[in-house]
Amino acid sequence: MTFFEVTTLILSLLPFYFLGAFPTGRILASLKGIDLEKSGSGNTGATNVARTVGRKAGVITLCIDAIKGALAVYFATLAVQAAWYPALVSFTVVLGHCVSIPKILKGGKGVATTLGASLVLTPICTGIALLTFLIILWWRKIVSLASVVAISLAPVISLTLGRRLEEQLALMAIALVVLVRHRSNLIRISEGREPKFKIAN
Repeated sequence: MTFFEVTTLILSLLPFYFLGAFPTGRILASLKGIDLEKSGSGNTGATNVARTVGRKAGVITLCIDAIKGALAVYFATLAVQAAWYPALVSFTVVLGHCVSIPKILKGGKGVATTLGASLVLTPICTGIALLTFLIILWWRKIVSLASVVAISLAPVISLTLGRRLEEQLALMAIALVVLVRHRSNLIRISEGREPKFKIAN
């Protein structure tokens, strides 16, 4: 690719990055006078919103963050017919959520946005991964454990089903980002200190 083509590609990805960076949880919490970074786990995602603000706010955060990912990939499929572009956009929108400009590049952990993006990108793989998430959450009651296992399993499912290489690479890259964002959770899980999921009223 030429310098012009690379520059054009990067510029085309910026709107999707900023869509991912939209701070849903932080906004909803601030409406209740709560600073998420000083409450609960300090994370801005749906789980911590549900724990510290309440069930309704947590569900709204989950839905909006998932919609961010879904819209990004959907518009990418309309903009460019080549399969690699929606795959790249799926990674970009998740990265925008996880590594956001507001509050010095501190965002969420990317699970809900990954759900929305991957549902549009590869619905069958996502459906299997989501079922895995629900089973583990029901069994262990630990959201981070269920999230990490499901998102790590997604690239394996994609490979097993013979999906496009672009999708497999995107799911692998997303899984890596989400795993890095969950590193503190993984440490607590290994030490048996990760809390079970409980939500505010």
